[in-house]
Amino acid sequence: MNKLLYLAAALFVFSVGCKKDVPKTIQNLDLQNGLHIQLVSGNYQTDTIGNKLKDSVIFKVTNNGTPVQGCSIQFLRSGCEDLAVTEASTNTNGQASFAWYLSGDIGNQTLNAVLLDANLNRRDSVKVAAIGLATSHGWHKGGCLQNFPVNKVTTLSSGRILASLNLAGYPYYSDDNAKSWKPLKTFSKNYVISKILSSGNDVFMATYNDGIFHSGDNGQTWTNISSGIIDVLNFSDIAYTPSGKLFFSNNYGLFESDDKGQTWNENDNGLPGGPCTYPVEQTNGDLYIIGPDASVYKLPVHQGTWINIGPTSSYLLSSAESLYIDNNGYLFMGGPHNAPSNTGSIYESVDNGSSWLPVFSQQQDASTYSNIDNISKINGNYYFSFGGLGIFRTADFNQYKDMTLQFGNIGVVSYTLAANSSFVIGTTGYGVYYYVP
Repeated sequence: MNKLLYLAAALFVFSVGCKKDVPKTIQNLDLQNGLHIQLVSGNYQTDTIGNKLKDSVIFKVTNNGTPVQGCSIQFLRSGCEDLAVTEASTNTNGQASFAWYLSGDIGNQTLNAVLLDANLNRRDSVKVAAIGLATSHGWHKGGCLQNFPVNKVTTLSSGRILASLNLAGYPYYSDDNAKSWKPLKTFSKNYVISKILSSGNDVFMATYNDGIFHSGDNGQTWTNISSGIIDVLNFSDIAYTPSGKLFFSNNYGLFESDDKGQTWNENDNGLPGGPCTYPVEQTNGDLYIIGPDASVYKLPVHQGTWINIGPTSSYLLSSAESLYIDNNGYLFMGGPHNAPSNTGSIYESVDNGSSWLPVFSQQQDASTYSNIDNISKINGNYYFSFGGLGIFRTADFNQYKDMTLQFGNIGVVSYTLAANSSFVIGTTGYGVYYYVP
């Protein structure tokens, strides 16, 4: 699903029932006299934080005791500074309902239902109570981001987790291992953030509409560091290597910075025109990247021209989807959705791309893509995303665990490990999930 579809889905969720064309019957009412909202059912429910309450909360609007159709009600959850205010419009019985997803706060939570008149002025309100229970072992939904499309989740050195959404607005942060989320208002709300990188106290955010931003204090202050990059709007990928090289690629070419974005140099001699992805650095300083032709290119140390090193048919791959280099200097290449027999594969090279051996291969249903991407190594284990369907973990590429098997196809696009070792995933339309060990 492309980014526009993610955005459309999110906007649909948060706009259902918003009716600005108020019926004449409401416009003719004496709103100064007897327009009220009352709770019908759904009060005092209890569930685990992040969950949707079993029963929707139902409200009724009356004017002098008579049900009123077409009134707008806004719903505001405690514990969440909601990205978009949820609204509903009353039906012929004067009723409207709200499916309440709890925030990440343990204990008392409230929902405030605000009645608006024809001019969208606040006329009345009623509060509803619920109790959020602590999580136990297993998977749980992060509070406040339920049903949002998440582009990236990243754990900072401070233990804070950042999440970017596939729509314009603030990034969100969690300081309690993904249980609760709040908008990061030290950053602008005017950008769609594609990717977040963290190294020490340095954080880099790549946006679709204004290039790349840097924070040297774990996200407290931000600076746009795009000066020197040509055509910042057409973002493709960013990377920050262990030696301190920062890469930014777009439709124009590949740009490199050795000073965290203060200055940039174009570094794409030998690469085909177009967007490149997955720039990585070998322990000896060699650079690798996937070109716009889906081939792997290598830039040897102290040489200025990228060299095409494949893949070739001998790799059993038609093209490359992702690259990763671990702490041992082993190079891993993930296969794309158009690989033979729709089989997702990972190949490993221990000789800097001269030869490759398969270390993972699994066939997926023909109706789904089998991309292998987001390969990484965390605390001695390798992780990778298989076709956007789930995250696999392995210690030795002999035995594998599907970390997200129970979810099915929810569009897992990002993952991170929280400070307490909780596994956290971001999805294309269902928000954030986390696993309590």
